[in-house]
Amino acid sequence: MKTIDFPIEKLNEFLKDHSFVIQNPFGDGLNEEMNVTVKVKLTGVKPMIRIGEWTDYIEYTLFLEDIDSEFGRGVFGHQFAAAKTNDYKILNTDTKFYLTTVKVNHLLSNFLKYWGVDNYVTCTRIVNHVAKIDPKYMTESIDTEDKYDYIIDKLVEDVLNTFNEYKEGEFGLPEDISDDMVYEFPEINESFTISLEMIVNQESRGIDVNGEYYEDDNTIELKIESSPNPSSEDLKELYYELNELITHELVHVIQHDSEYKFPKKEPKLPYKYYTQKHELEAQIAGFKRRAKKEEIPLESVVRDWFKKNQLKHRLRPNDIERVINRILELS
Repeated sequence: MKTIDFPIEKLNEFLKDHSFVIQNPFGDGLNEEMNVTVKVKLTGVKPMIRIGEWTDYIEYTLFLEDIDSEFGRGVFGHQFAAAKTNDYKILNTDTKFYLTTVKVNHLLSNFLKYWGVDNYVTCTRIVNHVAKIDPKYMTESIDTEDKYDYIIDKLVEDVLNTFNEYKEGEFGLPEDISDDMVYEFPEINESFTISLEMIVNQESRGIDVNGEYYEDDNTIELKIESSPNPSSEDLKELYYELNELITHELVHVIQHDSEYKFPKKEPKLPYKYYTQKHELEAQIAGFKRRAKKEEIPLESVVRDWFKKNQLKHRLRPNDIERVINRILELS
């Protein structure tokens, strides 16, 4: 922490009785307009890397005081319940409340300029005064990631071993590689299978992976297209891709197992498809898994995927950003 060279006590004395109003704290793409009233408290100065150079950022705590939307109150409630606290510390790479704090950053920066303070700002703590959280969520984890980790590891291992041995062909897993006809795990009531198609493309550079879940057959379909001689970097990418994709499709298996009501028809518009509740849940789980395996920020994983897969998602540039923001906000 650097020495503070601006009148922090004087500013905080003013800010104690001053509120900011933030419009649309969850982004501007929602149908419902809303406003959240917040207060801030400056806490110090922290040097951070910005565009390759060290820059002094002013840290602050954000207090959510009021919101004029029951829907918005519910979203904040969900976020703080997931965090299991009403007093959440924000790390440098944390994006959970990004859509809210980025708007506060803009207003606070402009406010500080009137006091001759021309620094970037960063929120390091956010306190909930707008949503009541059921106490049980503060003690019971609602994150199921660890619960299914060993299942994902097993599925990824089976697919990778099949790929490394055969490179091409059609296989039904686990039947074609073991004595088991289906995958059965105590955490999932229904059994399921993986239909694996592998193609060698002489003109391909690298590896491409696609997947889909068919609820009627309880089958995950995977398709791997690779070059004749994939490099070690290609195989590493395949490992990360399979962790993301298998996690995504396994979430759909779990949703079906819990009798989730999938829509009878998929939306034709890409934006509507990618912002469906069940799709967002699967995307978030898959991207989190890959970020964990690669040990890189979640936002980097999400942005890289949408950049690399434009032909698959067919989203317009502005819709890509809306979907990314939605994923990061709910993560």
